[in-house]
Amino acid sequence: MAGSTYYLKVIASDKVFYTGHVVSMTVPTIDGQEGFLAHHSQIILAIEPGEIDFQTEDGQKIRAVCGYGSMIFANNRATVLVETCEKPEEVDKRRAEEALERAQERLRQHQSIREYRMTQAAMARALSRLKFKDKYIN
Repeated sequence: MAGSTYYLKVIASDKVFYTGHVVSMTVPTIDGQEGFLAHHSQIILAIEPGEIDFQTEDGQKIRAVCGYGSMIFANNRATVLVETCEKPEEVDKRRAEEALERAQERLRQHQSIREYRMTQAAMARALSRLKFKDKYIN
């Protein structure tokens, strides 16, 4: 099965989330979900907050919610660098709800363009974490 797999490394700002060989992977991008199989063409992508999932060479499906980041696929190796990456059971729903409330309150206040964009990013992260948590753990 070595011919139909590729090496994946997912690195969050606080930990190495995954290293090993996978059969397939899907990441969230500006244009929607982007899927990868072995021997994909070389590409560099911007990753949006959302769901990343991949299937390991032994058939295990791993799902996680990630923050903003980037990804490179070259020479049958993928490297994903993201702010955060959490499995469903690691997402703290209360903390995500509080972050969403803070972001919504900041949007109601007069802000510079930079502050506005940072607030939008915080809101996107919180919403993707809440949606992911509700989808996989009730």
